[in-house]
Amino acid sequence: MKIFNKLFGLFILSGYFSYAQEVTTQDEQEEIVHLDNVIITGQYSAQSVDKSLYQVEVISSEDIKNMAGNTIADVLNQNLNIQINPSSGTGDSNISMMGLNGSYVKVLVDNIPLVSDSGFGNDIDLTKINLNHVERIEIVKGSMGVDYGNNALAGIINIITKKSSKSNWSINMMVQEETVGKEYDWYEAGGVEKGKGRHIQALDISKKLGSNWSIKAGVNRNHFQGYWGELKGKKYLEQDNSRGYEWLPKEQWNSYGSIYYKKGNFSAFYKLSYLNEEINKYDSVVKSKIYPGGERTLYANDRDYFTNRWTHHLNINAKLWDQIQYNGDFSYQTQERIFQDYEYDIAQRSEIGRKDKNTYLSTKAYYSRGTLSNFFPEKRFDLQVGYEFDINKGFANMFADSFVFEENLDKEVGTYAGFISAEIYSDFGLSIRPGIRTTFSNKFSPIYNFSLSSKYNLTNSSSIRAVIGTANRFPNFSELYTYQVDTNHEILGDPNLHPENGYSTSIQWNKHYKFGDFKMDNNISTLYLDVQDKIYLVNLGGANYRFMNIDKYKNWGITTENRFSYKNWLFTIGASYFGTSQNLYSQTYTTNGEIENDYRYHFQGNSSLNFSVPSLSTTFSVYYKYTGKASEYILDPNSITTSEPQFILAKRDDFHMLDASIRKGFYNDRLELTLGARNLLDITSINDEAYIGQGHTGSGNGNVQLFYGRSFFLKLVYNLEF
Repeated sequence: MKIFNKLFGLFILSGYFSYAQEVTTQDEQEEIVHLDNVIITGQYSAQSVDKSLYQVEVISSEDIKNMAGNTIADVLNQNLNIQINPSSGTGDSNISMMGLNGSYVKVLVDNIPLVSDSGFGNDIDLTKINLNHVERIEIVKGSMGVDYGNNALAGIINIITKKSSKSNWSINMMVQEETVGKEYDWYEAGGVEKGKGRHIQALDISKKLGSNWSIKAGVNRNHFQGYWGELKGKKYLEQDNSRGYEWLPKEQWNSYGSIYYKKGNFSAFYKLSYLNEEINKYDSVVKSKIYPGGERTLYANDRDYFTNRWTHHLNINAKLWDQIQYNGDFSYQTQERIFQDYEYDIAQRSEIGRKDKNTYLSTKAYYSRGTLSNFFPEKRFDLQVGYEFDINKGFANMFADSFVFEENLDKEVGTYAGFISAEIYSDFGLSIRPGIRTTFSNKFSPIYNFSLSSKYNLTNSSSIRAVIGTANRFPNFSELYTYQVDTNHEILGDPNLHPENGYSTSIQWNKHYKFGDFKMDNNISTLYLDVQDKIYLVNLGGANYRFMNIDKYKNWGITTENRFSYKNWLFTIGASYFGTSQNLYSQTYTTNGEIENDYRYHFQGNSSLNFSVPSLSTTFSVYYKYTGKASEYILDPNSITTSEPQFILAKRDDFHMLDASIRKGFYNDRLELTLGARNLLDITSINDEAYIGQGHTGSGNGNVQLFYGRSFFLKLVYNLEF
């Protein structure tokens, strides 16, 4: 109840407005917001996908509605070359894109990088992001260092929140019930062993205050009560290691609110967001204890994990001298991760005692980004000048990571960047955009990033794009400061590591066809990604290891995405074939005496089918994705204590994902019901010797849980406007 009271207070006291993104005013945004293909990622101002010099993939609001996902992760999992890797043992998840883990992917919310344990925008747990107020998701794959700075080596994911209602009052209420595999209870708790399934509730309210002000606020609760599987839950008494859950229970509260003002050529908003997450970990070992009076009881050592994240975001849009457009963002974010241990008396169903809370990771981050554009009235040429700075103050105690630290850490890393780019349009259909960024840091040497984007209109319905860009990645806490020394190991970080450097090149061809009611959009693209000085755990002899800039990584391949529509039918199909090459630091130390630098190829395919019946306000949807077999070289965990390290080619099995839903509107779509199923093929675990994207050394245990089986959901949304 305490956390509910806090969130309710925040909900009452805060307001939120859904604002015009980037340099677009609210009036202009209201004119174009109905267009599905409007994007802002990497643009000077909001514009259509067709006009963008970057290839931007868009997950639309309709797809988000049809999928009825719980979090951002549910939606992104259907995208090619993106994989969400959950951890049933910790409750967290991480993302991999183009074969690289979340450290190389920058996640933005309304163009603002989200704070995480590793700084701004990287290693974001996408299951912690509320999906209820998301309008669309924009994805750019490839290095984006000039536009978005550090750690954008694999690409950008920009989550765009919903726009404000045109009505005076707008109220949106949502309830969603979902099974977890075959497990479900209508009630979330009870006197007997209840508490199964997933239960979600959300409320959003917006209000116009005269002609210049508007506010909006919302709260979302997502209660996942864990997956029991073969285990017996929290209250199980037998001493056979069967207590607990296969997937840990967790409860998330997301609330947000902001206030918006616009008059003439000036607009400003302030947005406040809050996340609270609690994960419950129950020990499988049941122990015996005798109280002073001689009474015997059974208990377990349990632990709760808490995450608290506050995000403040101020945006200012102004037109200077009736021409030059200024867009400035200012953000202050904090994230704190805490654990608390306690003993649980299973027989008495009560806690014996709780220890003090232990903050094991925390981050305070200051961020600002500002741009000036629209310098010239002539639309054939435009210039953008900008700055960006972020200051990260990170704390980690001695047990914050899979590696331990010698002492509690309290470090600060600040980066300061300036960038400039120009867009040049010709009369014969060629557009180019060169750009350069210089980044200074209080810890690392200056870094320079370059990019050149171009687009040529072959015909009125066909175009080709070519993009080359560079980016870099800063080392994280583990790589810089690990200190794990015992009788068997000596694993050390290196505070003198320098950022990884990389670049990508891509060529994309697009073609649009229209024959009466039949429309077809085809896209073929190829991407090459190269990462130099990749950080790896290097053997220095015996059982001595240190993180060093030594590894090389290359990824290249081809992707095709195709969209066909005819009247009320919409069908999409896509495929990608990508190869990965690693050049490890020690090319002679492998299990077979050699290391292969050749590309190891990986196939993915996806498809979707949507059929709408307007007279019945009903849409039928099916989403499918196939992830083929993959492999990568990892350091053999069994060779860590030997004098010569060994590398093994870790393999990952293929698997399929299939989701389906039916969405039905009532009372002029004020009431909307969605019924569906996830993971219809009932996939649970696969053989994955490396657990791609999880870390440097891999798990090597061969079996990884991806899902908890087939689940069914029912979502009810009510919209009221007046």
